Amino acid sequence: MKTVFNTASFAFRQVDYRATGDWGQACRTSREHFSPVETLAERFDAMLAEIDDLGYKQLELWHFHLHQKWWTPEHVDIVLGLLKQRQMTLVSYCGGFGDDLPEVERTLNLVNALGIPLLAGATGVFRTQRAELVARLKAHGVRLGRENHPEKTPQEILDLTGPDEGGCIGITVDTGWLGTQNYPADQALRELGERVYHVHLKDVFHAGPPHETCGFGQGVVPLESCVQALKDMNYPGFISVEHEPEQFDPRPDLKEARIKLEGWLGGWA
Repeated sequence: MKTVFNTASFAFRQVDYRATGDWGQACRTSREHFSPVETLAERFDAMLAEIDDLGYKQLELWHFHLHQKWWTPEHVDIVLGLLKQRQMTLVSYCGGFGDDLPEVERTLNLVNALGIPLLAGATGVFRTQRAELVARLKAHGVRLGRENHPEKTPQEILDLTGPDEGGCIGITVDTGWLGTQNYPADQALRELGERVYHVHLKDVFHAGPPHETCGFGQGVVPLESCVQALKDMNYPGFISVEHEPEQFDPRPDLKEARIKLEGWLGGWA
């Protein structure tokens, strides 16, 4: 199946989905919770249990659940062991991958250790040291899908992403951010075509800021039409369910999202 759970949906889990700060609060509290290796097995498995209960077996790992700056081989061994016990797999790693090449290298070493072939997000060296970035991606056998946020049109996304560099640079489409920018996400997917490496399927309550995610079908993003566009394109990648509210527990919405997505997908895999 193409359905994937994005663990960034649990960004505000450590404050019980009652944020009193910005995204930085989610990053800080997640780092403080998951970085100590002594408690990682219990804490990470508790998160996996919640995901398992929602019916997901394929995961996209948000970087603050196992970060490129603080991971160790012991962290990796623990995580891989827990995933194996629950028969879960990792398909991508999302977030920000650093503002310099050494941090990018640590990211690539991490995803190689985890067996993940795709980065979905951004790095500060994408434009400043592109040739060096591409060389490292190729050396590690990893592809990068650059994620859209502020871009208002598919053409702007393509312009900022640049060429595919021999098949290692593409696009991660965040449908929710297209909704925030008031651009039809289904149309954008068709326009971006084969440059789409990965999809963060997300709904938002309204066009325009602030970017507020919601349950599937509760907002303005034409999600079912997005899935149909991907089917028409014969899209070969995964569809990552994402919903990171700051003020309420997303789990009921995330379970319903899986059910809806699997229904839209039908037998298509």
